[in-house]
Amino acid sequence: MKTLTVKSNEKRIATSIKLNKKNRDFAKNFFKQYNLTLSDGINMFLAKVTMDKKLPFELEIPNKETMKAIKEAEKGEVTYNNSVEELMRELRG
Repeated sequence: MKTLTVKSNEKRIATSIKLNKKNRDFAKNFFKQYNLTLSDGINMFLAKVTMDKKLPFELEIPNKETMKAIKEAEKGEVTYNNSVEELMRELRG
């Protein structure tokens, strides 16, 4: 098993990246729980990519039906049910 190592004594450079604010804020708080900075988290991701020479997760392209559902949800065109029974009544018509 490979070990992920991020050496703190390696030379660091400044860079500028654009991030989604919601994701950035969540990640900052998430990493803070482990005494890590957002920069540490990004460096760990890059070290993992470099070590494995691949993304550390699967990428999947949603099919047409899933994309349609995502777009409807983003527009607020969704139905909510308060219980499984309510959902089953709706599905039965």
